[in-house]
Amino acid sequence: MALAKINLSVKQYFNFMCRTDFERRIFHDTYKEFQKRSKIYSFDQHLHTFSQMQQANEKANTLNQKLQYSVMDSIAALEHKMPVLNDLENHPVLFDLAELYIYNSDLLNKAAHIVSITYTSPDLILHEIVGDLLILSYTAKAHETLVVKITENLMVNYEQRESLVYS
Repeated sequence: MALAKINLSVKQYFNFMCRTDFERRIFHDTYKEFQKRSKIYSFDQHLHTFSQMQQANEKANTLNQKLQYSVMDSIAALEHKMPVLNDLENHPVLFDLAELYIYNSDLLNKAAHIVSITYTSPDLILHEIVGDLLILSYTAKAHETLVVKITENLMVNYEQRESLVYS
């Protein structure tokens, strides 16, 4: 019996201390795009940080979306597999949605550039919670279970509670 329908979300941060090729590509591509797209918000180069641009013009928040477009091919290459969340059998958990967010960036200092991608799974059926383990299945494959360990960077998005119907 299912306890609830949920989604899992996890964030991956990208900064100058990248370890993998994927992380380096996201870091460098988003910084390059930030340099290009932020010029209209820098007011003749008087503003150089993302937070200064946001304070001066709230439309600077659109840079989050513009930077995401620059890495869509890299995200698509993941083939909907979260690079930072595996089940106990070391299979990557699938994602339906990946959202990029700029935490910090500076036109004068590439090392200050920090972005994140939040991956969100498709609908999952929560079958059971055993200690710090979630026993789940994808709604399309309810007979195939996966077990995911609850960690501090894992967010569980509660969708709806399942209930028995009596006739």
